[in-house]
Amino acid sequence: MLIVGVDTGGTFTDFVYWKEGSWGVLKIPSTPHNPAEAVLEGLARIGGRNRRIVHGSTVATNALLERKGAKTAL
Repeated sequence: MLIVGVDTGGTFTDFVYWKEGSWGVLKIPSTPHNPAEAVLEGLARIGGRNRRIVHGSTVATNALLERKGAKTAL
């Protein structure tokens, strides 16, 4: 089984994976207009069909910290 961890950030999308008994890493540019594009591209580069995927993102956290998100009232 292929196990993949994905972190989508504002600049890069990072992957760490366990495949065929060894670890690997991959870093590709993020696609802020559609974060799924970078995730799908990375998964295609890594290959494999039987996957377990864990996903995390800093996009929302960065928007709050940098005060770049939409104005919202709570």
